[in-house]
Amino acid sequence: MTTVLKTEDLRKQFGELTAVDDVSIEIDDGAITSIIGPNGAGKTTFYNLLTGVLQPTAGSIWLRSGDDAAGGDGLRDVTDAEPHEVAQAGLSRSYQITNIFEGLTVRENVRVARISHEKTRLDFRSRATGDEAVEADIEELLELTGLTHIADTSCDTLSHGEKRTVEIALALAIEPNVFLMDEPTAGMNPTEVTEIVSLIRELDADLDATFVVTEHNMDVVTDISDRIVVLAEGAILADGTPEDVLTDERVTEAYLGSDSV
Repeated sequence: MTTVLKTEDLRKQFGELTAVDDVSIEIDDGAITSIIGPNGAGKTTFYNLLTGVLQPTAGSIWLRSGDDAAGGDGLRDVTDAEPHEVAQAGLSRSYQITNIFEGLTVRENVRVARISHEKTRLDFRSRATGDEAVEADIEELLELTGLTHIADTSCDTLSHGEKRTVEIALALAIEPNVFLMDEPTAGMNPTEVTEIVSLIRELDADLDATFVVTEHNMDVVTDISDRIVVLAEGAILADGTPEDVLTDERVTEAYLGSDSV
């Protein structure tokens, strides 16, 4: 396996509060990794560090990238990178709350995301909305995410589950090496949860991108994960297969008194 994302002694402090405490982790391609933990464990802060939304107090972040900034091992230091630079280097994120243009159709949303990505690559030939290559990419994304049948539907009429799927398509439009999924089933009914789990599996099988998931629904975590990393009080508490981690007494104790995972 190849390392696609790595942190070394990553730390984030807010005054005297340590939200992320010397987290060192390597994410390999070819496996879905879930990062879980009780409320306040540091998951959101960790994601914000990875995506450049927050700058670390100490430590480093490395991302596999094909650009000239990558070292001999193919990893690029993105510790101090801005969010758009991290995205350009190949890391994409979907959020707990849908982040789409409600007044546009599904196709138009995907087109905006795809063209924005082309602009960051300085591929001026592909910036026009009528460019055949871009339009082909858009159709492929719509088909890949199962959105073709509602491609020309305004997003303000979609169900919550459909909007979350649109957001996944937007995140994939930047052709990520690593895709961080933040609570992909949040607010969904059981049918929508089943559909999104199936989509994640299909995308993992069909794409080169490596999926890292934060999720409160433990049935989903168990279903999709090859590896689970548990954070507690900002530090790694457990790391291993779902069977090993979810039977770890330390993990059980960390969740005692917590209503959600």
